[in-house]
Amino acid sequence: MRPLPLRIPRRSPRRPLLGAAVLLVTAGLLTGCARPPEPLGAVQERARPAAPSSPSSPSSPACPESGLLVRAGDVNPATGLRAMGLEVVNCDTSRHVVEGYPDVRVLGKDHAPLDVTMELGAASFSSAVQDAGPTRLTLRPGERAVAELAWRNTVDTTGEPADGAYLSVAPAPGAARQEVPELIDLGTTGKLGVTAWARPRAS
Repeated sequence: MRPLPLRIPRRSPRRPLLGAAVLLVTAGLLTGCARPPEPLGAVQERARPAAPSSPSSPSSPACPESGLLVRAGDVNPATGLRAMGLEVVNCDTSRHVVEGYPDVRVLGKDHAPLDVTMELGAASFSSAVQDAGPTRLTLRPGERAVAELAWRNTVDTTGEPADGAYLSVAPAPGAARQEVPELIDLGTTGKLGVTAWARPRAS
């Protein structure tokens, strides 16, 4: 009887690949164990975008019930002569009328009125301060009218110098008065000139 031939089973070609994969997974686990994982919270914190910073805007004065907001301009100090712009802005959504001269009072640091003589127009102070006289102006929303204050900072021996710390202004008849912080150094003259409301000059 002839002996049967010995059959040697063939190796599957996938086993080397499987062994290599096992080695790679094992190496990865060992490497991960060598370095401690980061906390989840730290990863989320880095990934979170920073909140945008909003620029701070200067606060604007609130619009009064009359719809007319009074503002003072810069003082132009000439030799002994002071001139300052005054304006009223229609901050309302409807039209408002201003007419004639603003009603101006000079207040001290304690907000009490000073003894000041108001001169309509400013002819006695300087010919450079022009006054067109009283007129009726209708201001649409956002429009403004301007006036000018003039005084002389003259000091003599007739009395104590008077320095105002605020202006109290009624922009129109019946409108509530508004206080504007402003230094009014009248010296010993005790007199302040004011022009009528007018349209701003074209620049």
